[in-house]
Amino acid sequence: MTTRRTVIATAAGLVLALSGFAAVAQDYPTRPITMFVGYGAGGQTDLIARASAKVLSEQLGQPVNVVNKPGAGGAVAANELKSKAPDGYTMLFQSNAVINAAPFLMDRVDFKPDDFEYAGMITAYQTGMAAPKDAPYDTLPEFIAWAKQNPGFAYAALSSEARMYMDAIAEREGLEANAVPVQSGSEMVNTLIAHQVAVAFSGGIHYRYPDEIKTIAPTTTFRHPSAPDVPTIEEAGFDLAMDTRTVIILPKGTPKDVIDKISTALKAAETDPDFVKVTKAADIPIMYYDAAAATKEMNDTYTKNKAILTGGN
Repeated sequence: MTTRRTVIATAAGLVLALSGFAAVAQDYPTRPITMFVGYGAGGQTDLIARASAKVLSEQLGQPVNVVNKPGAGGAVAANELKSKAPDGYTMLFQSNAVINAAPFLMDRVDFKPDDFEYAGMITAYQTGMAAPKDAPYDTLPEFIAWAKQNPGFAYAALSSEARMYMDAIAEREGLEANAVPVQSGSEMVNTLIAHQVAVAFSGGIHYRYPDEIKTIAPTTTFRHPSAPDVPTIEEAGFDLAMDTRTVIILPKGTPKDVIDKISTALKAAETDPDFVKVTKAADIPIMYYDAAAATKEMNDTYTKNKAILTGGN
């Protein structure tokens, strides 16, 4: 039976809990922060995570320690993050694809945007279709015209998304394509340079080889800063563009004041000399979104990618 004393005690406990969260938000941070990265060390996401961690540490006044937890495209790290306290002391720096694409491509991955909080986005991946520099096509329409005259061409596929793109293009245009599975970005680059494939789907690593590889169609909604004159896949008439960005993900329920502090600290990376140097050397565009914009982007792209990857089912 609920008594008046029980109700008062419960209310008092709630007030104390809320006061505690307010204190956490006001004083945050007072100890080191752990930043998970859902990929192994040395890749593009890990590179940007470590550069971001340095900026966050300088801005927040506490160490931000990067811990790599690879597995299932970031799903292993995201699952662990869900079990952490929502206090801002554990975060995940990851491609947003772990939430807005992986659930539609991988078994036992069922994340939704509302499962987490988002403190901001900082860089974008220049994903797109790439070809050998001397290929007789410079755009997607030109490639399609060439492919119709060269049935059975080969393309490099590093992911399920790569196969999805080519399957959709081939089905609509009546092309005959053969996928060549590759296990890494460097292997994908090698197949292009060696002319073993006509095209490949790249996360942006191909821009490191401007004398040997070119972009024929960004698979993003925006034209690539590294190839501003090349029309996107949407401009070519295919409603398949999916943007991938690096995002700071936090456990559900993290106080807004904490999220805002992290978001403001992340914004400093836009003009931080060391961060700019790292991204410029790797040809990675900086595209900062604050917490509100990042949350909207996660929700919007989840809905859009679901329609692209599952036909809306």
